Amino acid sequence: MKMFTIILTVSIAMTIKTNAQIPNNGFEDWTTDTSGIEIPSGIWVTDNLVEKPSGVTYNAVTKSSDHYPQNVGIYSIRLENNISFVNSNPESPYPYWRLAYGSTATAPLTSHYLGYNGPSFPITGHPTSFRGFYKFLPQNNDTLVIGLVLFKNGSPVASAFLNSTETVSNWTSFNLPISNYTTSDSAQIWLMALKTVPQGNSILYVDNLSFDTLITSVSLTPSELPMKFNLAQNYPNPFNPSTTIEYNIPHSGEVNINIYDIQGKLIKDISEYQDSPGDSKYIWNGKNNFGNQVASGTYFYQIRYGNVIQTKKMILLK
Repeated sequence: MKMFTIILTVSIAMTIKTNAQIPNNGFEDWTTDTSGIEIPSGIWVTDNLVEKPSGVTYNAVTKSSDHYPQNVGIYSIRLENNISFVNSNPESPYPYWRLAYGSTATAPLTSHYLGYNGPSFPITGHPTSFRGFYKFLPQNNDTLVIGLVLFKNGSPVASAFLNSTETVSNWTSFNLPISNYTTSDSAQIWLMALKTVPQGNSILYVDNLSFDTLITSVSLTPSELPMKFNLAQNYPNPFNPSTTIEYNIPHSGEVNINIYDIQGKLIKDISEYQDSPGDSKYIWNGKNNFGNQVASGTYFYQIRYGNVIQTKKMILLK
């Protein structure tokens, strides 16, 4: 008689929540051009720099101290329409319409509307959702647009959109799933307090953008699944400039990763994300929440899974 052994395997998809791929994702960094107009740094393009009529100082896109309160930063981005400029010269909307638009993007703005005008910043991995926080104060039924398009070799392969006319007075999260594509190599994001032409002086605030990114897939037998939450020692340690933090969890659940300096100051936080059972990893590039490289020294990484918290020490040595 032949004996057969059946081995049940469990496919595990590991994801991490990462904001490292979206430059200036928390809108903490701003720069001033030669004419004194302030704009968000990095990949972000705004209409603030469009040639303005004489005497006009209005900027549709500004930084705001009204930010998502659980973010360690101090600013968000504020986008406000101004219909007085739209109505001032309806026969010749450029640049009045452009000036009036509360809009920004990670690629050049085309005409008076944001379109699929090509990728703007590179990405790696396989983003599975696009997240962030927003507030929206609409007028006259304006529709907000928070949009993401992924590209492969310059062609759109996937997208995710949030469109809403509802008033959102308190900071609220959004999580837009991205599906039905294989790979991508770049992305474009845009934010608008309107959908076509502004109907009112609507205001949109946005903060703390991030991707959920698929890292890898593995197959585990039931005996290989962890029985309890475990945080491993980072490697390499000491490290320069990046290190890998591995952990495993027995069941799907919310995971939060924080990194502190020797004085206990929070310097890097990865907001809560849903993780699958099994082994996962997070690669820290040695940068803080503002995208700046931290100094050599002792740091602590802490992971919270449910009601359990584990902390370990690591050393950055340049």
